[in-house]
Amino acid sequence: MSVQTVPTETCSLCERDVPRELITLHHLKPKQQGGRAEHRTPLCRPCHKQLHAVYTNKTLARSLDRIDLLKSAPELQAFLGWIRKQKPDRNFRTIESNTRGRRR
Repeated sequence: MSVQTVPTETCSLCERDVPRELITLHHLKPKQQGGRAEHRTPLCRPCHKQLHAVYTNKTLARSLDRIDLLKSAPELQAFLGWIRKQKPDRNFRTIESNTRGRRR
């Protein structure tokens, strides 16, 4: 009896290997701010949803347009610590932050 493996890909933000169907491509510079297709990075759905729940596209374009900046953003540290402990095949509900428009 052979065991089938699910193809995985690594999230650039939380660095978990997740099933490929949970990977989305995040524009490091949002399209509305002039971002281009070649400036995308793979993120798992929970990380991608969390970014857009916490930050506006304007903030992402202005001060968080590199993966290293996102990884070190103070507002994401608690989330990243939590998500790294979660099973890789789970997707989560995300609620927009009450302070989203007021950050940075």
